[in-house]
Amino acid sequence: MASPRRVVIVAGEASGDQHAARLIRELAALEPGLMVSGIGGPALDRAGAELLYRAEDLALVGFSEVLGKLKVIWHALQGLKTHLKATRPDLVILVDFPDFNFRVAKAAKALGLKVLYYISPQVWAWRPKRAQTLARLVDHLAVVFPFEKDFYAQAAPELPVTFVGHPLLDEEEEFLARAGDLLPVPADAELIGLLPGSRQSEISRLMPLLLEAAALIRQERPRCHFVLPVAPGLDRTLLDPHLEAHALNGLTVLPGRAAQVMAQARLLLICSGTATLQAALAEAPMVVVYKTGAFNYALAKRLIKVSHVAMPNLVAGREVIPELLQDQATPRNLADKALELLDNETARQAMIQGLAEVRQRLGGPGGGRRAAELALRLMREAKT
Repeated sequence: MASPRRVVIVAGEASGDQHAARLIRELAALEPGLMVSGIGGPALDRAGAELLYRAEDLALVGFSEVLGKLKVIWHALQGLKTHLKATRPDLVILVDFPDFNFRVAKAAKALGLKVLYYISPQVWAWRPKRAQTLARLVDHLAVVFPFEKDFYAQAAPELPVTFVGHPLLDEEEEFLARAGDLLPVPADAELIGLLPGSRQSEISRLMPLLLEAAALIRQERPRCHFVLPVAPGLDRTLLDPHLEAHALNGLTVLPGRAAQVMAQARLLLICSGTATLQAALAEAPMVVVYKTGAFNYALAKRLIKVSHVAMPNLVAGREVIPELLQDQATPRNLADKALELLDNETARQAMIQGLAEVRQRLGGPGGGRRAAELALRLMREAKT
């Protein structure tokens, strides 16, 4: 009797954890008895993976934050290398999280293991030369944006690349099912969603900005009511000091409920990240903001090779939604952009049309299944 196939998967961030879990569920349906272990969060845990280390212990934003977690990261990396050597899985699946996963890929290749990278690291944005490194370390790359396939065809033509479609499209049915529940807000309010991100560093930098901008907006449009959906897994106590320091009239704080906010709000003030793509699929008008530490920003500014930061703009190849970054991300600038979109229906409709274009370019549902089929093919090749 053949022994069950084994996969080691590494997803080091919340969004990667969700996408990795869907891939594993699809792969387990194709390969009954599959054994899965690695690094992930609650979604991978629920999908049946044996977690050797928790993703939330390794999650980082920015260059300087690595320094505070070096010991934890090093311990997890060494433990995972030992695990790979002991179990010799049929396939190693790496999900984004490049600074850690490149090292895992190097260790896996040294052991002669097959490696699938699912969800490309953003080397096309700020470290294009790493495409060649990726080509040396990875057997196949499954990308979720159409422009990535073209990038790798130029930067690393020897690397096999498959566009599988974005996994958020697989979650849309569930998203829409949640989106219809009415929010507990005044019936006649003009609703604005505040989405400051889910990481501690994002909360500390963006919450004051969003709350101060909201106060300015409400001065000019008293009917505006603001809703802050608290991201799953986010410690509410991180928000409380900001809410107390910026007492905002007309604010409702809710656990979760981002789907309803995106569907029902007239406008979103939103942190750059995966949530902007979810909002784009909901065709929700938005203003994107982001701030990081001065050192992180100075370094990133020297390295970044793309003209936009917000994912919907990258997918569209032009500015569909306004971006306010670093020094431009002030309460006054954010309030002015928001008021413009609230007042100018022509601009709103142009943005909604642009977001529909983004949806079209992301491909159709089934990306998780296509990635799983690719993984199964690589596992079978490993045994031949």
